[in-house]
Amino acid sequence: MRSVAEVSQGSRARELAALAVVMARFWLLVLPAARTELRGWERAAAAIPHPGLRAQALATLDSERLSVAGAALFAATTPRRRDPALVRALVAYQVICDYLDTLSEQPSADPVGNGAQLHRALADAVGEGPVADHYSRHAVRDDGGYLAALVAACREGCAALPAFAPVRAAAVREARRNEVQGINHAPAAVREPALRAWAGDATRADDAAGDASWFELAAAGSSSLAVLALIAAAADPATTTDAAERVRRAYFPWIEALSTLLDSVADHADDARTGELSFVGQYPSRRAAVARLRAVTARAVAGARSLPRGERHVVLVAGMIAMHVSEPGAWLPAARPATRAVLRAADTVLMPLLLLLLRGWRGARCARRYARAGGAGGGAPAPTPIGQLTPVPPSPQ
Repeated sequence: MRSVAEVSQGSRARELAALAVVMARFWLLVLPAARTELRGWERAAAAIPHPGLRAQALATLDSERLSVAGAALFAATTPRRRDPALVRALVAYQVICDYLDTLSEQPSADPVGNGAQLHRALADAVGEGPVADHYSRHAVRDDGGYLAALVAACREGCAALPAFAPVRAAAVREARRNEVQGINHAPAAVREPALRAWAGDATRADDAAGDASWFELAAAGSSSLAVLALIAAAADPATTTDAAERVRRAYFPWIEALSTLLDSVADHADDARTGELSFVGQYPSRRAAVARLRAVTARAVAGARSLPRGERHVVLVAGMIAMHVSEPGAWLPAARPATRAVLRAADTVLMPLLLLLLRGWRGARCARRYARAGGAGGGAPAPTPIGQLTPVPPSPQ
């Protein structure tokens, strides 16, 4: 019988091997395909007739490149080494998520209703049958077919996947949760009551919700990760309805909640200044937030490890954590205890490598933007210092 240390060592070796495979596929096969898809959507966004919608679509595509790359990363975890349809579906779904998030931030006479109607595009993108009029409550709608084209591209990509039929119901169920994004951007007076009501409905409808609080459920519903994981699972011909449900329950609520909560940790100072909803700010104290983030992280990683080929899901979860904690805001004095607690609770040997990778990505992107802007002042500026981002070693098991 193997000791705990031997089991731990074997698990970490498998996770390192999975990281090597996933990263090789991502850089060599997936990322070039994702960039091609993104360039196509940039051309489509540039052709949007309405100047406001055009500016919002283009700005979102530019600012959310890392988000789209993270979505495409799911394509590198499947048994099929090259799958253009999968990349097309993943990229289109994430571009829809980011675009709708931008649109729902705009002023509206009915922010909750408008946000919900816009976000029906997500369920339509992985669903079947008639497509809703997504702009019916929005102030402007002349996008030249941009949103409809994104929905159609996602549907087309999903339909080409060998196991999407047994996955569809779970994907639609999770995509419908994203309507909560419209509530997130509502005025503060209506936001919390609406989110509490939404979370109550989610708890009654799904026993996977467990002991998650109302704002943790809202955080989970604001994430696209469960749908992305389900789309990727559909690329495996062996995926069944039961397997899809296992994936869904691993990602909702804990992996998804962790993603949004970490984003909130990094943005907490900005949210306090602008009045935007801060999910992490709903905890009764900083001490409570640190303790709960530690617990949520442990549940998220355990859920990933419980799945078939769990080491690849751990790569995805660790990559998501690294993406958020490589943000400068995650290392401000008020945020640092929570960030360190999450890194310790993640307890994976992958984290130092992924943090270095993400820091390099952000630094290269900063340098490219500076060069495009003309490079006044001589020499590309150093990226925002994140020297505090010394990886926290996994705790011994």
